[in-house]
Amino acid sequence: MLLTKKEVEVLKLKKQGFTQNEMAKRLKISQPAVSNFFNNALKKIRDANDVLKMAREVNINFEKP
Repeated sequence: MLLTKKEVEVLKLKKQGFTQNEMAKRLKISQPAVSNFFNNALKKIRDANDVLKMAREVNINFEKP
């Protein structure tokens, strides 16, 4: 599952050191919305890591031929 544009924006701002309240003001959304975007992004990243781990365990190769 791909990250949404807002999820990517929130992750980039977090990496730059912004607080959730600062992100909310900058993105013109509520702080709870920022929290939701952040948590959804982390869940998607964790799920993707789980899929990759499982694929490696069963020797699925994702390299292009």
